Amino acid sequence: MMRSGAACLATIGFLVCPLSAGAQDLRDLQARNAAAHALEDIRLEAVQNQIAASNAQERARTQVILRDLNAGLVTGPVLLRESTPPLVDAEAMRRELDFDASMERLERLTQEALAQSNARMRAIRPASEPKE
Repeated sequence: MMRSGAACLATIGFLVCPLSAGAQDLRDLQARNAAAHALEDIRLEAVQNQIAASNAQERARTQVILRDLNAGLVTGPVLLRESTPPLVDAEAMRRELDFDASMERLERLTQEALAQSNARMRAIRPASEPKE
């Protein structure tokens, strides 16, 4: 009888051991996920701080330019960026105008189709309306 009890305990221990190892793996996975989330939160906070600092610099720069303009100190053109803008060639300008025209045409056609669809829907008599 003693042998049978020891065998049962050994069998139970064998069955519980993988379960506890699985639980440990799950805890390890949860800890890694928590650490990854914490790192991502720190990274997002750093990016937000960089954006806030950049916005503050731009506001300060704009305030200086506006103050100088109001004081009449700026006599030449004001450069909004440190670098000179790239020269726009005629082909790029034509493509931009063609694109704008296409978008306007597409918008107009979409609005016309919507208006026609709405008119058809209004023309349909509801089922709840009495027949004459």
